[in-house]
Amino acid sequence: MTSNKGSMTRRATLAAAAALAVCLPIADAAAQTTITFWNGWDGSRRPQLRAVLDEFERRNPDIKVESLTLSSDTTAQRFLTGIASGAVPDLYMTQAGDFSRWGSLGAFMPLDDLVARDKIDLNATFFPSSTEGSRVNGKLLQFPFKVATSMLVWYNKDLFRQAGLDPEKPIRTWAELEEAAAKTTKRSGTTIEQLGFNTCLNCSMGTGSENPFVEWMSRNGGSILSPDGRNVAFDSPQGVDTLKWMAGFSDRTAGGWGNVLRQFGSTWKDLRTSFYTGKMAMIHDGPFLYNIMANDAPHMMDKVGVFVSPMNAANPGAAQRYIGYGVPGYGIPAKAKNPEAAWKLLKFIAMEDAGACEFFRQQKRADTALRNCKVDLPPTVASAFVQNAELVEGHAAPGVWSQIHARLQQMSESALLGQATPEAAIKAAADDVRRLLARQTN
Repeated sequence: MTSNKGSMTRRATLAAAAALAVCLPIADAAAQTTITFWNGWDGSRRPQLRAVLDEFERRNPDIKVESLTLSSDTTAQRFLTGIASGAVPDLYMTQAGDFSRWGSLGAFMPLDDLVARDKIDLNATFFPSSTEGSRVNGKLLQFPFKVATSMLVWYNKDLFRQAGLDPEKPIRTWAELEEAAAKTTKRSGTTIEQLGFNTCLNCSMGTGSENPFVEWMSRNGGSILSPDGRNVAFDSPQGVDTLKWMAGFSDRTAGGWGNVLRQFGSTWKDLRTSFYTGKMAMIHDGPFLYNIMANDAPHMMDKVGVFVSPMNAANPGAAQRYIGYGVPGYGIPAKAKNPEAAWKLLKFIAMEDAGACEFFRQQKRADTALRNCKVDLPPTVASAFVQNAELVEGHAAPGVWSQIHARLQQMSESALLGQATPEAAIKAAADDVRRLLARQTN
């Protein structure tokens, strides 16, 4: 009897232990909060982001992060639909051109109280221009993940040598850029066998948050808006000269921008492929191209050079600068279901070394918004990146900046395709932008 009782007791104990072992994971899963993060980190950056999110989950076992990668063409519409329906993520990645739009719609919860509660010193953490660009009406609505950096000119050193150009001598002026483009362009009639350079990448409406007209206008002594952001400033002699130069550049080197558009396209997706395969000598792209190219075209790494976008040296009033409107970052939507968990992720992915800085180290990017994040890069690349960051003049973007950006794209496209003269294109765009700014003020 005693033996049977002992056996029964042991069986009961084992059964209880087994039941407990089964129940514990269920209890843990029930206690875990799942948050959603909508972002645009595609391509090689997707697994890099996932690695950073995995580290966050390791440090915060009570939080699981579901990352959804959206393209720059679809993210804004999806988020706008989500704002209307309430089906928003817990954390959202903004684009520089869209941030002010979301701020004017009240799409994000202000972070100021959380910053004060957690005693975060913003000026010690971020470059001031990036946090100022993350405010709307004085309220901090996002943490920036990068400074407002300008595009650079990346070039194929082999193609430069073949054209008789010095691949170790950076191009400094518009005239030098056009000379290099002419020498590296090969045409047979209207057929472009090798393109030197496209001055208007992402000029077509809806093709990205970068704006070539802003890039080139900045380097021709002009401005897009008045310092307070309330009035138009691009309908100036500098504005007309800039658009004339952009159109004339393509006419003189490639038989017209329409010819370039038909054969090479206008987006990074189109033009990067041509650059990687040696069909294009130079490409106007961001600092992020370094990491993208290392993964998508590693054969290019030993033959590529980079320099800051040239200025118009023929204009005595021009300077090497870039006027940046808006800063990209991460914000917590006002209707987020898990704001406290999202706040933990936001701090990790925007502020901490193991999160924000590690993500940029993986990408070999030097345009982080963090003051104390160091990234190892080849000296010539690092030098160009630093110079590029230092020439930025950050400006708060008006709430209608995304619409202004789109109108400037339309303006550039119409002038470069010969649908309107540069003068007429700028006048029509300026009138439209004035109306946008007036409606915002009213």
